[in-house]
Amino acid sequence: MKHKLQAFAGRMVAAAGPTLKRFWASVGFTVALTVTLIVNTSVLYPQPEEDLARLSMALVAGILASWCGVLLWESWSFRDAAPRPDSTLVGNLLALGLGCGISWAGFAMLNGLTFVAVSRHVGICIFLFLMFFVIPNWKKGRSLEMYVVRLFTQAVIAVLFAAVLFIGLTAITVTVDYLFSLDLSHRIYLHTWFVMAGVVAPFLFMAGIPEPGSSVPESDYPKTLSNLVMYVITPVLAAYTFILYLYFTKILLTRKWPVGLVSHLVLWYAAFTTAILLFTRPLAHSNRWSNAFSRYFPIGVIPLLGMMFASLGIRIKHYGITENRYYVLVLGLWLLGIMLYLNLSKAKRSIVIPVTLAVVALMSVIGPWSSFAVSKWSQNRRLEGICARYGMLIDGAIQPSPQLSQEDRQEIAAIIRYFDNYHDLSDVTLLPAGFTLADFEEVFGFPYMSADIPSPVHWFFYEAQNWSVNISEFDYLFDFTRTYYEDALLLLEDGITVAYDDEDKRISVTLNGIPEWEGSITDLMASIQDKYVVSDGQRLEPNENLKPGDRAADGTFKPEDMVFEVQSPNLRMKLVIDNIRCEFYPDSREPEIYYVGFLLLVKRLV
Repeated sequence: MKHKLQAFAGRMVAAAGPTLKRFWASVGFTVALTVTLIVNTSVLYPQPEEDLARLSMALVAGILASWCGVLLWESWSFRDAAPRPDSTLVGNLLALGLGCGISWAGFAMLNGLTFVAVSRHVGICIFLFLMFFVIPNWKKGRSLEMYVVRLFTQAVIAVLFAAVLFIGLTAITVTVDYLFSLDLSHRIYLHTWFVMAGVVAPFLFMAGIPEPGSSVPESDYPKTLSNLVMYVITPVLAAYTFILYLYFTKILLTRKWPVGLVSHLVLWYAAFTTAILLFTRPLAHSNRWSNAFSRYFPIGVIPLLGMMFASLGIRIKHYGITENRYYVLVLGLWLLGIMLYLNLSKAKRSIVIPVTLAVVALMSVIGPWSSFAVSKWSQNRRLEGICARYGMLIDGAIQPSPQLSQEDRQEIAAIIRYFDNYHDLSDVTLLPAGFTLADFEEVFGFPYMSADIPSPVHWFFYEAQNWSVNISEFDYLFDFTRTYYEDALLLLEDGITVAYDDEDKRISVTLNGIPEWEGSITDLMASIQDKYVVSDGQRLEPNENLKPGDRAADGTFKPEDMVFEVQSPNLRMKLVIDNIRCEFYPDSREPEIYYVGFLLLVKRLV
C-alpha cells in the first residue's frame, strides 16, 4: 500500500506540468474562488458580504464551464488522428471565455440571492456538471461507464489527499502556535481548508481526467471499487427493493397512504440506483450478480415509481404544484423514461442518461415550463378555485366572504405565504396592485395566519384535588387513572368490558361482547376547548396565583368540566378525568393529549 501511494504521488508530481498546461484557465478559476472565500471570511468576518457570496457561487459555475470548454475543444480538435498544434492554447482561451461569461451571468442572476435565483443557478450548475461527462463521450464506441469510474476514483483520491494534507498542516500549525505562543487566528485553519478544497483537490482531480482521444479500459476498474459495488452496494439496494415491495403491499392491503413519505422512499432510491447502473454495467459480462442487477432493476423499479406517482398525485390534487413537487414529478418522469429506455431499447447507450438529465435540469429552471412558472400558475389556479367556490370573485376582484371555513382560510394564507416567501406578491393575479400582508384582512375578510404550527394557548394540566364524585347511582367503577404506564388496558366486570387504547386515546365499552359505546378523550376535550381558548386566537396570560389547570378564558377552571356523561341502549356511564396534560389551540385544531387518567362509572339499565 505504501508503494502504491508513493507511486501515485510520483505520478501526480509528474502530471503537474501537463495538467497546468491543459487546464490553466480552470486552475485560475479555482484560485479565484479560493481567494474570494478567504476574503469573505476574514476581512469581512463575521458578516460576509453578499456580493462576495454571489461571486463565490458564480465562480463554481465558471469552473464547471471552463472544464466543459477545454473538453469541448479537445473533442473537436482531436477528431482526427493528429491533434492541432494550438489545441491547448485555444482550448484554454475557450474555457476562459465560457467561464467568464457564465460567472458574469451567474453573478448578475444571483442578485439578492432569492429562492428563484439560487435554484436557477443550481440547475445550471447541474447542467454543466453533466455536460462535463457528456462532451468527451458523445461519439459511439466511447465508454461513459469507465469514464465515470475513472473520474469518481480520481475524485475520491483527490479529496483524501487534500484531507490528509490539511490534517498534517493543521497539526503543524497547532504545534507551532502552542510552542511559540503565536496566538494565531482560528480562521487560519478555515483558510487552509479553503486552499486544500479549492485548489489542491480540484488540481489533483484535473490531473486524472483522461487525455483527449484516449479511452479507459475495463481492466483499469479498481478492484476495491468493484468489490464495493458488487458485494455491498448492490445487495443492499436489492434488499431495500424487497422491503419497498413489502411496504407497498401493506399500503395496498390497508389502503393507508403516507403521501409525504412515499415519494422520498422511492425517488432518491431510484435515482441513486440509476447512477449505480453506470458502475455495474462494466462488470456485467464478468459477474453474474452485476449482470442480473443491470438487467432486472430497470424492470423492478417501474411499479415502485407508479406507487410514487399515485402518492404524489394525492398531494398535488389537494395542494397544487410547488417547486419541490415539480422537481419530484419531473425527476420521477425522467427516471420512468430511463427505465423504459433501458428495458425497450436495443442500443441501451448509457450516454442517454446524463444527456437527458442535463436537458431536464436546464428546462426545469428556464422558460415558461420551468418549476417557477408552473408552480406560480398552479397556486394561482388553486387560489382562484377557493375564491370561486365561495363566490368571492366579482369582476376579477376578490370580495371578502364570512362563509370561509377554517381550513380554506388556512389554505388561502398558505398560498399567499408561498408567494411572499418564494416569489413576489405581485405574482398573485387576483390581488390588487401594491398589495402587502398588512392588507390581507381587508382583502380576504380574516386575519393573516403565519406558517408556524399554531402555538398552544397554554399547557393544560389538571389533577383532581380535594373534590369528590357521587357514585351512588352507579354499579361499577373502572379505574384507568394510571393509563400512561400502559399502551392498552382492558378491565372486565359482570359482562361489561372496558378497553382503553392510549395511542388513539379511545375508550370502547361492550356488554356481553356486543359494542355499547365508543368515545375519544380528544373529542371530549375538544368539546370544552372554547372555554379555555380565547376565540380570537389571543394568548391567555398566566396567573401565578392559580393552581395547575385553573387558567380559562372566562375565569377559574371548574372541575365539573372534567366530568362527561354518556348513555347507550343498555348502560349509563359517567367519565371522570382524574388527571390530564394536553395543549389547547386558538383555532380548529384538535387538542394534543400527552397523557390522561380517568374513572369510568357504569350503571346497567337492563
